[in-house]
Amino acid sequence: MKLSDIDKLYKKLSPEQSGVMAFEAIAREDDAELQAITDAQPKLYFVGASLAYSRRIRKLTGLGLCYGVFYWKNYAILLHRLNSYKYGEEAINKITANLGSMELALVETCRQLAVSLDAVKKLGLIPEEDSYGEFADEALTDEYTEIFMSGM
Repeated sequence: MKLSDIDKLYKKLSPEQSGVMAFEAIAREDDAELQAITDAQPKLYFVGASLAYSRRIRKLTGLGLCYGVFYWKNYAILLHRLNSYKYGEEAINKITANLGSMELALVETCRQLAVSLDAVKKLGLIPEEDSYGEFADEALTDEYTEIFMSGM
């Protein structure tokens, strides 16, 4: 099939179908196909909120959700280790260090971004009373801060 024939096929796809194909092209690192799919999409012009505003909301939402996933994963591991006799104090301390380091990293990230820590934690469904900051490891805190800031 010639590229022009493929382009014609791409134009017949729904936006959802095109999105799936584009996602799969990204996963395969097929830049040519991704570009062909993108070029086949209709160009729309609209009026709306600024892109910077929209991006900021998406990124802050992503931060809250990412923190929630990290927190609940580590919390589940902590509960498992606390309720199992096969894990020693060192294994439990490692998870509490993760939780504490994530918490201090989030505090620092929110400070740098001038966003409410409570708002970010609320989005991740983090209980207000949970605090593991005293168990934090400085190097791990720096790593988590870098992870959280990288999405901004």
